Amino acid sequence: MPLYIELALKYLFSIRSKALSFMTFISIIGITVGVSALLITLAVMSGFEYGLKTKIVDNNPHILVLKLGGYIDSQELPLLEEKLNQIKDIQAIEPIIYTQAVAKKKNNITPVFVKGIIPQKEKQVSHLDKKIIAGDFSLLEKTGFAVIGSDLAFILDVWIGDKINIFSPYGKRTPFGYVPKTKTFQISAIADFGVYELNSTFVAINLLDAQQLFNLENRFTGIQLRLKNPMQADTVKQKLLSILPSQYIIKSWIDINRSLFQALQLEKFGMFLVLTLIVLVASFNISSLLITKSREKRKEIAILKTLGATNSFILKIFIWQGIIIGMIGITLGLILGITTIFVADHYHLIKLNPEVYMIEYLPLKISLEESIAVVVSALVISFLSSLIPAKMASKEIPVEILRYE
Repeated sequence: MPLYIELALKYLFSIRSKALSFMTFISIIGITVGVSALLITLAVMSGFEYGLKTKIVDNNPHILVLKLGGYIDSQELPLLEEKLNQIKDIQAIEPIIYTQAVAKKKNNITPVFVKGIIPQKEKQVSHLDKKIIAGDFSLLEKTGFAVIGSDLAFILDVWIGDKINIFSPYGKRTPFGYVPKTKTFQISAIADFGVYELNSTFVAINLLDAQQLFNLENRFTGIQLRLKNPMQADTVKQKLLSILPSQYIIKSWIDINRSLFQALQLEKFGMFLVLTLIVLVASFNISSLLITKSREKRKEIAILKTLGATNSFILKIFIWQGIIIGMIGITLGLILGITTIFVADHYHLIKLNPEVYMIEYLPLKISLEESIAVVVSALVISFLSSLIPAKMASKEIPVEILRYE
């Protein structure tokens, strides 16, 4: 170990002055609190983003293929599926109808989103069968049945076996005016997506029923795709754009929710900057401690210089005192922060209202890159806070100090 580090440790943990020992303790605690607060805040922000992404990916198609200004005809489907199957990243393909309608049961009326599906393919693309909490999903293989969200069942006051009316915005003109098309469906199952927005508006029916109800015989609103790795959605999108004709629009789950995740990233960066101020404030303790230390150790500094120590040697002693304080505080902050993150995430300590936040509890996630950013930031601040006191100590003149000793 270099001599200047040994001297830095000796000066730093000298118990000659209780006041200075207390200041050292406060400086370490300040860095510890700042680092742990930064880690926990970043884990909260990253965990919330992770939770939202998980819900979105789990409940929505990873990629949607739409047609510009119209519907996809059934005659186009074989050629499209052939091209889509060329991409190995695509796990499952399903043509769907997805549109708005109105659901009614007695005096209960509410707007809904109706999804016309092929049940066997829907199992592969969105795993709707795994979200069923009551009833029989397989009945959707037949026409005349519907799967609805759990909160929609509460809104309409219905249960398994009850019947509801779905009103289509597509109807016909009669001598008595415009009459919307309507069809009665028996509820075969109830699904829970863990997201209030979906639970309160979702209705799934057989694709044939949807084509009939919305006047879309042999046509689809789009094709939904499931990917082997949903995080590669942008890469797959570029591949699709290169092989599909220009009249097709490709939308990934990232595109649809881009503004949300950009806002979360901006908020995370803002919180990082704000909480870095805690470490910055703690660094003032380091500066005041080292200034006091340099005044206390003036005699030792003069003796070292008399023995041949250079200004840079003295500079290193005091800079390393600041770095050591920073390293101890960072280590304790990492232990405290990561322990808190693990416990809160493992035991789901932070509960959320899914009607507001889309997730039932707040997962806490911290990445290696974010941890490194926190450590580097704290070290840099500790280094800079010790620079001015170290400069002052290195400029001491031995003759002036020892004259009256």
